[in-house]
Amino acid sequence: MTAKRKLPYNIYNLIKALGVLPIIVLIYVVAYFAAFAVTVMTGGVDVLDADTAIVNEGLFNFLRFTLTLIVLGWIYIKDFYRYEDKSSEKEVDERKISVKKSIKYTFRPSSIVIMLLAGFCIQLGTDGILYILGELFPTTFASYQHMMETFTGSISPLFIITTITIGPIAEELAFRGLILGYFNKVLGNSKRALIVACTIQALLFGLYHINLVQMCYAFIFGMLFGLLSIRFKSLVPSIFLHMIVNGSLYVIPEAFLGNIYHAALVAVISFVLLAAGLIIFITRASEKTSE
Repeated sequence: MTAKRKLPYNIYNLIKALGVLPIIVLIYVVAYFAAFAVTVMTGGVDVLDADTAIVNEGLFNFLRFTLTLIVLGWIYIKDFYRYEDKSSEKEVDERKISVKKSIKYTFRPSSIVIMLLAGFCIQLGTDGILYILGELFPTTFASYQHMMETFTGSISPLFIITTITIGPIAEELAFRGLILGYFNKVLGNSKRALIVACTIQALLFGLYHINLVQMCYAFIFGMLFGLLSIRFKSLVPSIFLHMIVNGSLYVIPEAFLGNIYHAALVAVISFVLLAAGLIIFITRASEKTSE
């Protein structure tokens, strides 16, 4: 009998990194049909009527993110927090210590205030830029605006709660946990390699959002969340900030921006405050680590 050939370490991790998105798509399809079946069984839809044969969005959102969290969470723990051999013990222990430290630091009262400020500034700054672009290029932004009206309109409480809580955890596990983690294993831990890995996961995070407008700012968000996870060697700060950004979408009134000039001013102020907040957050973390 011939010995079973193992794939080279880098190729194996590259395949796993690129396999995360197909897993998400498969879960998406399974969750959609499961939500549709439940909607039909509970009498919420008439399958013979094309106008009502639609899935319950709140249930679908809950199922797809919950399944994603379970499946990818299991993979993440298995591949990054389990001792495979003696050589991996130190690396795994360091990850566990980083998570404990990041939890303790992120949920200090002053850190929570900074993260809340950063999250709302991200949303306000993005809304300001999108408002300006929407006024300048209304045709290009028509599909995006329709999607966002659906997203923030008459959506169920289950949809909103899932989007703010389970959704960010699942997405951070997928992109900043697994994809970034696997690419780090492939490329190494040099500063240049970390930036390349962060950029790749951010690009995939953009593609994951499908809509062209969302792709652009999702890439920027992905870079920010990725750099936070690299800096703290933990998903805790990026998950918390991601939750705040998603939650702020439902708090900031659409009429707040008013006009192009007001939107531009809001965007500039927001990004200045964002930069200042994140610099303080990261700098204070460095000081605490060195104490």
